[in-house]
Amino acid sequence: MKKRLFTILIASLTASVLFGCSSTDFANMENSGNASQGLSDENGKDNSNDAESLDDASSEESLATIDDESTALISSMEYSFAAMDLFDELMADPGTEELDDDQVETLKNGVSDFTGVNFYGTWNRTFVAMGMDADITIEEGEDSTCVVNGYFDHYGHMGDIEDATGYFLSENMMFAIDEECDTVYLFRVAGESMEVRQKGFGCMGGNVSSIGTYVMGEPEYLNAHDIDFAFTEEELSAIKELLDENGLDYEDYFENAILLGVFETSEGEAMFSDGTVVSGRWYTSYAPHGITRNLEMFIAFDGTIYMKSGYNPMTETEYYTSDPKAPGMPDKVEEAE
Repeated sequence: MKKRLFTILIASLTASVLFGCSSTDFANMENSGNASQGLSDENGKDNSNDAESLDDASSEESLATIDDESTALISSMEYSFAAMDLFDELMADPGTEELDDDQVETLKNGVSDFTGVNFYGTWNRTFVAMGMDADITIEEGEDSTCVVNGYFDHYGHMGDIEDATGYFLSENMMFAIDEECDTVYLFRVAGESMEVRQKGFGCMGGNVSSIGTYVMGEPEYLNAHDIDFAFTEEELSAIKELLDENGLDYEDYFENAILLGVFETSEGEAMFSDGTVVSGRWYTSYAPHGITRNLEMFIAFDGTIYMKSGYNPMTETEYYTSDPKAPGMPDKVEEAE
């Protein structure tokens, strides 16, 4: 398709040149004849050859100018297509490997003077867990560029983009270069969302990246309703009561532990130190980087709550239960495979 576009462009330019030359030739022929006649009448001799030489030189100069302009235009389009082709390849690649100098140069050669209006604003990463929250702000810069800033989280490990310069390839394609951290960020707007990829690890903590889908406004978190789905209203009331009795913060010990960690539930059995086995449901939430609390909770089918809470590593934990007679936190009975 692109080759065909080049062919059409070259044909169009050629036709324009030929048409322009023919018009000039006709005009020059008429003017040349009048000028020659005047010179011959006045001086008694024919100077038409000199006039023709001037016309030929002017025509050749015009052709050279048009040829240079068309060559520059074609080269510019070639650079633009090459940059967009590379951009598409990199967007399809989920890896974060750094780009080599040739790839960066290819992208830079395709830079255009688009206004970037589709990109300006604050974007929030969506369709991720709350522990992977992120936002990117893109503002207008100087000389057809933009300025990119971002904040990224991975369960308590942080990363950022600080004042990276962004360049536009089209009205919906843009890349930004973080010189300090040797990273290139790629942005594509489609409808009301923006896809982001990064090449290089950037100024990020462990497992942190900018990769994802972003929207303006409120994002959708995949685990936003985990608590509502996992617990009944009666169970939530009992958990709040247990925490209040022990002077504990419900958000810190329960909500954040679940929503900002990796949360799992399962039905099974629990065994106490005295050998007693009880059936119920297990609820565990693991904080990968230890910023929020780890939570391990067992709720027996009779409604009794057993809860263990602590930070990574789980060397020191706190134990709470609604059964004061319980011999301690039970262990999970693993099912035989």
